Amino acid sequence: MTKVFNGKYPLWANQFDLWMPDFNASPNAAERFYALSFAFGLAENRCVATKFEANNPVAGAPEVLVENPLCPTLIRSFWSSTLQPFLDSLPHDTAPEAQVLVKKIRTLYELWNRDYCHGQWLDEVGLKEEAYFRYFAYKDFLTPHSGLIQIRKYADTHREAALLAAFEDILAATRAVREALYTLLVEKLGYFQ
Repeated sequence: MTKVFNGKYPLWANQFDLWMPDFNASPNAAERFYALSFAFGLAENRCVATKFEANNPVAGAPEVLVENPLCPTLIRSFWSSTLQPFLDSLPHDTAPEAQVLVKKIRTLYELWNRDYCHGQWLDEVGLKEEAYFRYFAYKDFLTPHSGLIQIRKYADTHREAALLAAFEDILAATRAVREALYTLLVEKLGYFQ
């Protein structure tokens, strides 16, 4: 909610003055709020796919692969197993902005898999200096389910026009979701009243 209210707080409030909205003021407000919030969180997340190499930081430690928990195309991800089923259970008119945003993110991952990584891992992609690779001896890599920030960095580094255009679509849809959340909270639910 702080990202939704950023720059729009009343003078007497700040990001530390948050409380649970009163969903009783509007029918289906809770469902709309959660749908919009989940989609907004998906678009704004900083989750990555990475691995911790064996024997680092201590001898005998196993290699650990950390998959992106908010990848909408990874069936075993937290998004796919927990958040997407909630969205799927709602009537389609509950939060159409959320549906559009999630679809645009799915489209990006489909593009990523179809035209760039072809469902495989890519090694040495020019991201070795990123924090999620810098401290490990292995080569930098991207997976079919890498984080949005990783794919965005790849697109920026390699000037991939199709990926960058898909990110612009996501940005526009994210703005629409942020505005819908603000309208719901402030105008419909009277959050600051």
